[in-house]
Amino acid sequence: MLGIIPTAAVLDMLTPDDDDTPDALYVRDVLDHKRRSPHYPDLLDEIRAEGMALPIMIRTLNGQPWLADGHHRVAAALDLGITHLVWSDLPLEVEDHPHNPMMRIYGPYRPTV
Repeated sequence: MLGIIPTAAVLDMLTPDDDDTPDALYVRDVLDHKRRSPHYPDLLDEIRAEGMALPIMIRTLNGQPWLADGHHRVAAALDLGITHLVWSDLPLEVEDHPHNPMMRIYGPYRPTV
């Protein structure tokens, strides 16, 4: 499934634990850490030039929405004034992110349609 969600609504979603921000519970708790990633400036430049290439991935666990993938993109959207994001509930083809525990729970990666 694909949908559109206000960027601000994602901030209060739950998020998987982040090793570098151990008490993180909500997306808003990890965004400063994500902004310090070495590739973040390149991501900003890419989004400015070409737009957001991939949707964020939202899952529901125990009735609560979780941002399973796309934390850097959410931070970039906020920084660039993007008010709405495309989301998917299907795992993305992101073999370079095998560390994401929410992605591992749902089995093999599949491309988003």
